[in-house]
Amino acid sequence: MAHETGLFKKYGLDVQLIYIPSSGMNIQALLGGSLDVSAPGISGVVLAAARGAPVLTIAAMTNRPAMTLYVQPDIARPDQLKGQTLGISRFNSSGHTVTTLILRKLGLEKSVTMRPLGGTPEMQAAFEQKQIAGIVTGVKPGAPARALLNAFDLDIPFSMNVMAVTREFLQKNPETAERVIKAYIEAVGAMNHDKEATLKVLAKYFKRSDANFLDETYALVTRFTEKTPRVDTRNVATVLEFEPVKGVDAETLTAKVIDNSVIDKLVKDGFIEKVFAKTVR
Repeated sequence: MAHETGLFKKYGLDVQLIYIPSSGMNIQALLGGSLDVSAPGISGVVLAAARGAPVLTIAAMTNRPAMTLYVQPDIARPDQLKGQTLGISRFNSSGHTVTTLILRKLGLEKSVTMRPLGGTPEMQAAFEQKQIAGIVTGVKPGAPARALLNAFDLDIPFSMNVMAVTREFLQKNPETAERVIKAYIEAVGAMNHDKEATLKVLAKYFKRSDANFLDETYALVTRFTEKTPRVDTRNVATVLEFEPVKGVDAETLTAKVIDNSVIDKLVKDGFIEKVFAKTVR
């Protein structure tokens, strides 16, 4: 939305959008200098920082996983997944983390196989060809599918997408970081206020034009996308519970990996309230 509606340009930013299919690859590109700002899942940021990488997150697009466990239509109960295979993009990706957390909640972590397929398009294709029993995704499959469980309802503090930068970038370019977030927040405002324009953007980037899919996706993103994109500090404990790093505790790492100072400033300045012109969350 920020790119398509010219909001990045409004704030003097010349932005190129690059699709990178997993959090791990996003962080590698960020640390390698190929990106200035990355939009990975929180797990990629936390695990990289836990291993000494100078990376942190400055905003959260979501603080709960807006993802659903979609299964083949003949599967009606969670226990029917025993011995089955679920598709993920890559191991240690955000989707892998959320899939694992869901399976743990269902008591099926050791009873279900996860198969890495590469990315969302590959996962969707495998599901449609019935090569897998299900996928955890925010994008409803094009083929008939049963929504078995919504991860959001499990109240797992886990950000599917955050804004990540290196420490050096934030130190040297604090005003640029603020302008990026301003453009993003205004885009969320435009998304909430202008459904017609948003549907066009969704259709373009998902390459799908069916009205039901677009309406469902619009309802999903407007419900789960944070208006005040402050990062929930509980995210770090969630990630480390999933994949502990020796000698690293959540409280110490949280102070290093989450920096809400830009968001706090925009809240104090009244910027976010002005964008939404009402009480925001």
